[in-house]
Amino acid sequence: MKLSHVLNVASQYMRAELYAISSIKRLSDVHLLWGPIHARRNLGLGAKFFSLYSLAEVPKRTWSDYLDNEPLKKRYAAITSKEARLLADDKIKFFEHCSAHGIATANIVALVTKSEPNGSSIPHVLAASDLEKLLVPGEYFVKPSNGSHGKGTFSLTVTASGVRWSGGNSGSFPDLARYCEAALAFTRALIVQPKLVNHHVIKNITQSKGLSTIRVVTIRNARQIEVIAGAVRIVVGESDVDNFSHGASGNLVAGVDVDTGEMITSIGSKSKTWPAMKDVPVHPQSGASIMGVQLPYWPEVLALVKAAHTSIAGLHTVGWDVAILENGPVIVEANWRYDIDILQVAYKKGFRKVIDEKLAC
Repeated sequence: MKLSHVLNVASQYMRAELYAISSIKRLSDVHLLWGPIHARRNLGLGAKFFSLYSLAEVPKRTWSDYLDNEPLKKRYAAITSKEARLLADDKIKFFEHCSAHGIATANIVALVTKSEPNGSSIPHVLAASDLEKLLVPGEYFVKPSNGSHGKGTFSLTVTASGVRWSGGNSGSFPDLARYCEAALAFTRALIVQPKLVNHHVIKNITQSKGLSTIRVVTIRNARQIEVIAGAVRIVVGESDVDNFSHGASGNLVAGVDVDTGEMITSIGSKSKTWPAMKDVPVHPQSGASIMGVQLPYWPEVLALVKAAHTSIAGLHTVGWDVAILENGPVIVEANWRYDIDILQVAYKKGFRKVIDEKLAC
């Protein structure tokens, strides 16, 4: 084991221990002194998760309700067919599936790739001249076909005089082609989509160029599709992506009442280097209220994810990423091995009882 790893783990437990000690207010809280070690040894929750879930601030009897991501993903894999996993993982095949089944999803303008179309109706391009013909002036979002957690994504602006993209890059179409070709060393294709813009109810909260999406989780239960949770990832600042990343991104997460579509919590981290959760009832930049806001098109969101789940027989549970636009919701991605941590943070509770009950059906 590398010394750097040992020091990193020791640092994490020191920070978790300091958080635990600071939470001791009375004699009955003394158990928090060994709380981080107990959570790791008995529950499989490391030091960072002890802080992420604010375990020092909830009754100890509820600690066992919190799930760890990785063991849960193995359970997902065991009940998900190989065909369904491949379909959900392949963003291109998933788009084509949605198109064929009338499921509203984010459009794909082109694939920047060296691969041949092989019957696909999506334009496959790489040459600068092809990019210039296809990409009319406007705003686009580009992501790797095999990416996750916002890695490798960038915004693209096409104007009559040239192109600009994330990171302060600008230039001609040949410049963009070279940039894309370098990116293809890490993925087989770059997906080019029109930039999606949130419904004004959400846009008024974030006042950001980035798209805020909702993670909506469904489970197939006795041939019925049930929505068990929803969490809005709220962009803060100039980020192009809405990933929460345990609070390190600076973005927020809000739990949703699945019956009404109302945001019932709003949570962020005090630090970008360590999860120190706090309630953030108003957006830190816009000053707009978050908690209590009714998400637009909520019945349509529920209907959309249920229809999408119904269309893929081999999926038992899915974390759908949904964008609510001015004219309605669209599915951005399907995640069959979704992380449970964002839901446990958003709802301020563990999901063990819900998952155990629903996955057993």
